[in-house]
Amino acid sequence: MSTPYPVRPVDDSFFENAPLVVRAAVDLEATPGEVWAALGSDEMWSWLPILDRLRWTTPRGEGGVRILRVARAFEIEERFYRWEEGRRATFHVVSSTRPVLDALAEDFVLDPIATGTRLTWTMALDPKGPRNLGWLAPLLALGNKIAISGLRKILPRR
Repeated sequence: MSTPYPVRPVDDSFFENAPLVVRAAVDLEATPGEVWAALGSDEMWSWLPILDRLRWTTPRGEGGVRILRVARAFEIEERFYRWEEGRRATFHVVSSTRPVLDALAEDFVLDPIATGTRLTWTMALDPKGPRNLGWLAPLLALGNKIAISGLRKILPRR
């Protein structure tokens, strides 16, 4: 892949003031521990053809780094700045091999419910290019809900 372009580092305030913030929640018939293990696994996103490679370059945890390849076209490097074992993980993108992002952060929160775990995924995005993104939010919300629902494919069968 080509030389990475830096992406603006962000913190939790970005989830409030990013040009585009999308939340998706899914209820999973698995314990929070099982969902947590799947989220941190090498199999995460394996069901999505657009994300065709994931590799951790450091140990998992706060400060951990993983690289995702998108559509065989470019890679993004993610750095986890929050890692609350079994409960919550948050990262921001630090670089991309294509100049497509000004900033991107994602937050995954696990809440126990009677039937298993509610996973809430929040994506905050500031892409390069047009800033009039309101029309994109409902499409991305639906796509994200479908995407995160695929986590069921790597959870233990009940």
